Amino acid sequence: MKAGNLSTYVGTTFILFIFWLLITWSLHYHQLIAGLLCSVLVVIFCKDILIYPNERFKIRPITFVKFAVYFANLFVEIIQANIQVAKIVLSRKMPISPTLIEFKTNLKDDLSRVILANSITLTPGTLTVDLEGDVYLVHGLTRANAVDVVDWHMAIKLLDIEEGK
Repeated sequence: MKAGNLSTYVGTTFILFIFWLLITWSLHYHQLIAGLLCSVLVVIFCKDILIYPNERFKIRPITFVKFAVYFANLFVEIIQANIQVAKIVLSRKMPISPTLIEFKTNLKDDLSRVILANSITLTPGTLTVDLEGDVYLVHGLTRANAVDVVDWHMAIKLLDIEEGK
């Protein structure tokens, strides 16, 4: 560890410790010591993943804003899909038509592809079964759910984020 990077290590440890506090909701000293110890150990053993050199990983403010908008839109999509799936499941006829569909995206970045795959899976009624390169295999609770994923506006938002990097 370089002395110049000490603030980066301390800052990352602090962020992890705050996260620990948020998920434990406990201020008992045993929990605090365990959280601090775990945070320090994670930073020490995972520094290559958590702490990037400046040349390799830069997030511009506009990219951060675009991701925030993306995740806000994803949250709305998840709520809408929950309501739609609840209507289907609570219907007397239960109009399901399970469908597998395969499609390609224009996304070039692996991270964007994985974010899209996870977004599809997080949205009730759809599940990403496989992702190979730029080809997705998606299962939908109904045929309409599966077909809607092909032209999903969330993929376009990710493409916009990719092009803005």
